[in-house]
Amino acid sequence: MLRSISSFVVCGVAALFLLPASSSWAQITTGTVTGRVVDSTGGVITNASVTLISETHGTKSATLTTNTSGDYVFPNLTPDTYTVEVSAASFKVVKRTGVVVSGADRVGVPPITLTVGGTTETITVAAEATLVQSQSGERSFAVSTKQIESLPIARGNFTNLIAFTPGVKNGGFNQDGGRLGGASQDNLMIDGISAMDTGNNGQMLNMNIESIGEIKVLTQGYQAEYGRSSGLQITAVTKSGTNEFHGSGYGVFTDSDWNKNSWAAQKNGDAKAKTSQQIYGYTIGGPVVIPKIYNGRNKLFFFYAHEYRPQNVAINGGNPIRYRLPSALERAGNFSQSRDNNGALLPPLFDYQTGAPFPNQTIPVNRIYGPGAAVLNRYPLPNVEQVAGLNYNYQVNPGTYSQLAQQPAVRLDYQATSKLRLTGKYSGERLRAVKRPGLLAGFTDVYTPYPYITNYGITVNYMISPTTFIEGTYGSIKNELADGNEGGILFNEESNRLKSLKDFPLLYPNAASLIRSLTRSRSWKKRSRHFGTASL
Repeated sequence: MLRSISSFVVCGVAALFLLPASSSWAQITTGTVTGRVVDSTGGVITNASVTLISETHGTKSATLTTNTSGDYVFPNLTPDTYTVEVSAASFKVVKRTGVVVSGADRVGVPPITLTVGGTTETITVAAEATLVQSQSGERSFAVSTKQIESLPIARGNFTNLIAFTPGVKNGGFNQDGGRLGGASQDNLMIDGISAMDTGNNGQMLNMNIESIGEIKVLTQGYQAEYGRSSGLQITAVTKSGTNEFHGSGYGVFTDSDWNKNSWAAQKNGDAKAKTSQQIYGYTIGGPVVIPKIYNGRNKLFFFYAHEYRPQNVAINGGNPIRYRLPSALERAGNFSQSRDNNGALLPPLFDYQTGAPFPNQTIPVNRIYGPGAAVLNRYPLPNVEQVAGLNYNYQVNPGTYSQLAQQPAVRLDYQATSKLRLTGKYSGERLRAVKRPGLLAGFTDVYTPYPYITNYGITVNYMISPTTFIEGTYGSIKNELADGNEGGILFNEESNRLKSLKDFPLLYPNAASLIRSLTRSRSWKKRSRHFGTASL
């Protein structure tokens, strides 16, 4: 059982409030909006009421008032598009729409100008250009939900969206030289939880982009809170429900019957490889209507997505399997007719004890090591005569097996009050526990008892004041694969869930009991917990 813990912090809640106002601890997934309110002459307006409204949820933030400099600050904002609503006595109400906020963004809204008039009059100002992140010096790029739904890109893994980031030349996760100006190891987060596999420093969960609401990539100049790696900092946020019901369905189908046989296969006289795959799924999201005593619709939102990937997997890509295996004569010690991988007869075999060649290229029976011969006898016998120029003596057509991969994702967002927000997220991947035939059937077959990857997290956001807030996230991501060099447990024969392992005691007497123990235990390859605070 492999266990590892990354970023595990235990701290009392009281200690969080004792941190100085300038402290920043742990990575956060929320953003900040700042701005200033002025009159038509450019003078600042103090004590103006400012409210932030989510354009997808319809929820409103706690109302703030501008300070003596006419400034306002909204911290602790989930990635979304917002409307800034400003009102003041003797002035018309002004609404600034289309303020886009990504995770960890610090967006500066241009000054909002109020004109004299009644508060019953409203002026709506639409954002004419993308707002500048003026409060930090980082270089970053965000791919929004609308772009994700529209971009023509392979949709099986959300990290494919990195290709659209300016300053990234290879466009892939952990690609050597991917970032202009220097390459390094990348870091990946999903909803504030590290999605890195500590076993290989790669991506643990390859979620499809139908369940992802936003991707943000930081390339240069990011803050100290982003640790672990000095390469790209990639943060994914799962989709959230809105205040209207929405759903979708999709399907992608491939089949080798639609393809022509490859040029190389035609020249070698090989049959066309047989493969097929179907990808289909659906999404649904919207409000959970609570009785009006609890403020009606704009409180609780849900989103659910489920993708299915049934496929008929061909071994060796559907190409013929060819090997050079020990012949019956070779297993008895006779190498007089043996050929090497170039199809040439073997040179004389020398006896290391005498220094002379073995007569007739044959090793005496009493000189053959029994356990070694037993290992060779586990291999199948050749079925093709090896002649000069041929580098194999064994050929079989590839086998196939059926597999079903599923990727469910669910998210709940609850706006308890204008200052308190709770979010629960789950995503993962589940495969069938099936025997996967190896290149040598019955010899390199693989079985994975728990092919599951699970990611969940709970986030609580609370705004103490316009300048201080707390964001706490507890989450876990774990890979329950009982892994090995072959991607699972090697075995020779499956009977009643690996209870019949007759060939293992020959190589290792305790192998059968060891493998049964592995199938009963779940290996947690990674668990990460985060609990932190941030303030302005």
